Amino acid sequence: MADLVWVEDGDSRQATIVRRGKKATSSYVKSYKIFGTADDTVLHNAVNAEISNNGRYWQYPGSTGMQLMAESYSVSFLGDNAWQVTIQYEKTGAETEETEPLKRSRSFDTTGGTQHITQAAQGDLFSVKGNTVTTSSPERRFPPSAPVMSGAIGVDSNGVNGVDIVAPQLQWQEQYDVPNKYVTSTYIRGLAGITGTVNNAAFRGFAAGEVLFLGCSGNQEWDDQKGKGPWSLTYRFAASQNVTNKTIGNISGIDKKGHEYLWVRYEDSVSGTDLIKKPKAVYVDKVYMDGDFSELGIGTG
Repeated sequence: MADLVWVEDGDSRQATIVRRGKKATSSYVKSYKIFGTADDTVLHNAVNAEISNNGRYWQYPGSTGMQLMAESYSVSFLGDNAWQVTIQYEKTGAETEETEPLKRSRSFDTTGGTQHITQAAQGDLFSVKGNTVTTSSPERRFPPSAPVMSGAIGVDSNGVNGVDIVAPQLQWQEQYDVPNKYVTSTYIRGLAGITGTVNNAAFRGFAAGEVLFLGCSGNQEWDDQKGKGPWSLTYRFAASQNVTNKTIGNISGIDKKGHEYLWVRYEDSVSGTDLIKKPKAVYVDKVYMDGDFSELGIGTG
């Protein structure tokens, strides 16, 4: 090896550096002319020794976390004890010194969820551009002399049975590719703690109490040679509108945050000669704790 002469040539130091993109490959090339032997064994031993001792990786200038490993080399005999040697360095992943997410994407789903209700809606009319409220009666009776049920649904001698309906529901998810160093075990435990909470402040244009954090899933690719790539994190949310001054039966002035649980207690009443059920009281229960969504690290606006 000591007798060989290495001369770096003009094809050397070609680089393709991927700054953003989860699965793209960064590459770097070292190219040499080597003189002093016609023996394949001597040549390959020399190249492997050089890679093992001095050229195991190429360091991206000024970025300690960006190293491209020597993945392969190629040789060709030029004759007269001369060889062409090219060493290929590669790294799968994106540059890890980024402070912002490497990639963002969002999707949403307004497929309604099933909800069991015992009380008819009191004339809410919604549109894509906003919503208005009308004052239509929550029930129609046939014949008109039938007992007034005050919106109670499915009433019989045993109680108020209610009905399953499709309720408005907005769910969406946001996906980010994040450099490895930001996704620590402490951050992952924090995500678990915020899961199943509602926003304690405005979030993505929704008022406090309207967004439920359903959780986050993540995956990462790495290997011993190329190191750790970025994390792909998917955050999932559900939104439900806050309601103010709602009326149920003869009970008005009801306020309910989007993910609070509202239920109605009924009492026996008489309409003419009929025994009926009518709302006696309305209860609104808090079933989710408040969470600080700024701790997710994805912004709140």
